[in-house]
Amino acid sequence: MLRTLLAVIALLMVSIPRRIVKTAETVAFENPEDAILRGWTIPMARLEGIGYLLLLVRRTGFLSGVVGVVFGLLGSAAAVVPRQYLDFGLSLAYKNPDDITVKSWVIPMTRILGISAFVLTVVLLRGEDDD
Repeated sequence: MLRTLLAVIALLMVSIPRRIVKTAETVAFENPEDAILRGWTIPMARLEGIGYLLLLVRRTGFLSGVVGVVFGLLGSAAAVVPRQYLDFGLSLAYKNPDDITVKSWVIPMTRILGISAFVLTVVLLRGEDDD
C-alpha cells in the first residue's frame, strides 16, 4: 500500500510538476504571489519524481542504492536542521527567497518529512537485501 501511494505521488511529480509546485506554494507560503521560481525548479521537481520512482523500483541495483543514500542523507538534514534545509531549498528554487514567508507549520513539517524520508529509505533499502 505504501509503495503504491509513493508511486502515485512520484508519477504526479513527473507528469504535473508545475501544478504540484503551485499548490505547495499556496499551502505553505503566506505570500505565494511573491515567489519567483528559478528556471530549473520545475525540471528538478520532475527529476525528483523520477528519483522516487527509481528508489521504488528496486530492480535497478546500484542506481537504486545511490538514489536511496541521497534521499536518506537529505532526509537526515531536513530532520536535524529543518530551518537551514528549508532556507537552502528556497534559495535553490526561487530567485527571491528572502521575500517569501513560510507558514508557521512548515518548519515542524519539514522535520517530520525528513524523518519519514530517512526511515522510508532505510526500510526500502533493507528490503533490497532480502530479495
